[in-house]
Amino acid sequence: MNIRIGAALTVLALTAGGATAQVSGQGGPVQIGADSQRIEQQANAMYLDGRVEILQDKARLRTDHATITYAEPGGDINRIEATGNIFYVTVDAQGQQTIMKGDNAVYTKADDTMVVTGNVILQQGQNVSTGNRLVSQVSKGITTFTANPGGQTKGRVRSVLYPNNNRPAQ
Repeated sequence: MNIRIGAALTVLALTAGGATAQVSGQGGPVQIGADSQRIEQQANAMYLDGRVEILQDKARLRTDHATITYAEPGGDINRIEATGNIFYVTVDAQGQQTIMKGDNAVYTKADDTMVVTGNVILQQGQNVSTGNRLVSQVSKGITTFTANPGGQTKGRVRSVLYPNNNRPAQ
């Protein structure tokens, strides 16, 4: 099942300038909090552990652990891995809130792809979709939701969608 959910799925489409990341398409200062933070300059990596929270504009990412790897010291982000209790919420310009939950998430800049796995829940307004694996080609605005990525037959993607009753009839 493909679901177009636009910019809200840029949860991990983070870019860096210096030691900052982008969590929101709106830009601005980034606040990072965690129980511990370790930077390994030789590995071009930052490790965040325990109650990780990254805030920017109207976007918030919470997780148990996050690893951010850079192309070079102070350079662009190559990859972000978030593990454990992924929670991302953002509000668009129209005030529409989008919430995404899962067990693990990986964003890879090279192909601008985000993969969220494990008990994935996506809620946009009243619309809710659930599955085990979400793959988003962020810049293309294409999202694929699957129930069992291994091709097993049990399980299904489930969605409850509420039509916009305010749209004029066509």
